[in-house]
Amino acid sequence: MKKLVLTMVLGLFAMSASAQSDAISKYFDKYLDDQSFMHLNFSGKMFQMIAQLEFDDPDEQKMVEESLGKIKRVQVLGKDKDVDGRKMYKEALGLIDGKDFEELMSLREDDKDIKFLIKEKNNKIDELFMVMGGENEFGLLSIVGDGIDLNAIYKLSKSIGMEGFEELEFLDKMDGN
Repeated sequence: MKKLVLTMVLGLFAMSASAQSDAISKYFDKYLDDQSFMHLNFSGKMFQMIAQLEFDDPDEQKMVEESLGKIKRVQVLGKDKDVDGRKMYKEALGLIDGKDFEELMSLREDDKDIKFLIKEKNNKIDELFMVMGGENEFGLLSIVGDGIDLNAIYKLSKSIGMEGFEELEFLDKMDGN
């Protein structure tokens, strides 16, 4: 009987965790066919392939192997014309369950609000969700993985010129650079 109850509890927990990611994925899918939105989707396979590349700099090589190989998916959605960014911002945040995600940082800059939320386990980040909404712009970033090192990803994105990670600039200040 104890095994049955334990199995049911674990099953419900797994379903609620995957339901959260499904809600975010459905939000991305909702705007996928709308040509007025910019949409990027990077699969985990892409990051695994990049992690296998050889870099000249040993530090960069280590950073790539330790961080990118752990990413399962990166999705970016954005629009900067003819959009009610504030409404979409509230809608996207409504998908996030406060029990699963913890606020990492929020800020108001000019006319836009930006919020970073993370889901972590054992001091490792399994998901980062960034949502930005302003008067006439909206942006959403979702990084899903297993034990992601955000600082390594940010530094790598800067070194290879990958766009979309500019809002993680605060990590430079935390690292003392």
